[in-house]
Amino acid sequence: MAGAESVSGGQNQLRGILFMLSSGAIFSFTDVLTKVLAGGYPPGQILCLRTIFVLISIAVMVRLRGGLASVKIVNWRGQLLRGLLMAGTSLTFLLALKDAPLADLFALLFLSPLILTMLAPYFLGERVGWRRRAAAIVGFCGTLLILRPTGEVPFSALLLGLAVPFILSASDIVTRRITRTETANSVMLFTNFVMAGVGICLLPLGWTTPDWYGIAVFAGVGTLQGVAQYFLFYAFKYGEAVVITPFRYVMLIWVTLFAYLMFGEIPRVETIAGASIVVGAGLYIFHREARHGRS
Repeated sequence: MAGAESVSGGQNQLRGILFMLSSGAIFSFTDVLTKVLAGGYPPGQILCLRTIFVLISIAVMVRLRGGLASVKIVNWRGQLLRGLLMAGTSLTFLLALKDAPLADLFALLFLSPLILTMLAPYFLGERVGWRRRAAAIVGFCGTLLILRPTGEVPFSALLLGLAVPFILSASDIVTRRITRTETANSVMLFTNFVMAGVGICLLPLGWTTPDWYGIAVFAGVGTLQGVAQYFLFYAFKYGEAVVITPFRYVMLIWVTLFAYLMFGEIPRVETIAGASIVVGAGLYIFHREARHGRS
């Protein structure tokens, strides 16, 4: 009996890993497609149309996972703040995406866990030891390599990319707070409604009527991102966080591969070195958090 439970547990962990890898691959692919859109459409329009198709996918997921009864909002202010922060994250990423290589942006994006580690004692009341603080500082040093002005990438685009993990970390802090009262379905739905609303408000600033190809890309990006969120949910349902979370960093490999195949982008040496430091620091922090959680 114990052996059967062990096999079943191992199978669930494998399912969790596969869902995490699949989710990362889809998110990476949709970001590459979004870069295609960024070359011809204003950021507000991309945010609006993409999110509308995301909402369609999420509506299907909500119906499969509890229906409208599971969409109960208690903390309206927290939900609204999270939606606005996620909209800010997406818009900043879109602005940077037009001129910066995807590998650079994703390397900077992985700063988010390090920033959250530094801010957790002040905003979440969580204890962070000196080892994790030191790892976060080392990770920040890695970004200096990515941001190093070489003339190959506009420095302004990299600075926008650097702003993304800071806004995302603020969103993560709000998320941790509101999950005490809010359901996953309500958070996903409300956040995307707010993002779509922000996109609609920005439409007067710029609009390019999409052709059938553009509509297909918008639909594909939105639908696939909804599927990726679904896969991410199941990754954490089947697998333990301590096992599956490190596989999130495989996204950097996915996005580098897709960017090379579609745009011929080859990561700079500085990006590879800096990303290695950032990812290494993030994995160490996760390892320390996992040990702390078990003790």
